[in-house]
Amino acid sequence: MARLVVEARGTAAEGPIVQGVAAAGNSEPMPLVVSVTDADGVPVSGLVAADFFIDAKIVGAGGSQVEIAMTGGGQRGDYAVRIVPVTYQGTQYTWAVGRYLLFLAVTRGADQGQTVCSVFVH
Repeated sequence: MARLVVEARGTAAEGPIVQGVAAAGNSEPMPLVVSVTDADGVPVSGLVAADFFIDAKIVGAGGSQVEIAMTGGGQRGDYAVRIVPVTYQGTQYTWAVGRYLLFLAVTRGADQGQTVCSVFVH
């Protein structure tokens, strides 16, 4: 088993609610940019959505857990990961105002890595 180095940054809309971008009161995707390299700094390409795991450890008041909606990119170890509030028993939850503290883990075979990412939803 080898270590993967994972870094992530995300953003949500600021100001009035904008279509297509995560903001308080909607369930639009929140984009995360995720960098994955091996222990030697070589970019890890070829990862798919099943290789990523996300868990919202802290959410805005009244907020919900999140799930990965889609992933893309990765040719240079850079991935676009879009997360959304979960749908539970037919109810689509929305983003709540506040800080989301996200735990992100990545696996590639026996190799694994993890990071924490913080995003404030307005």
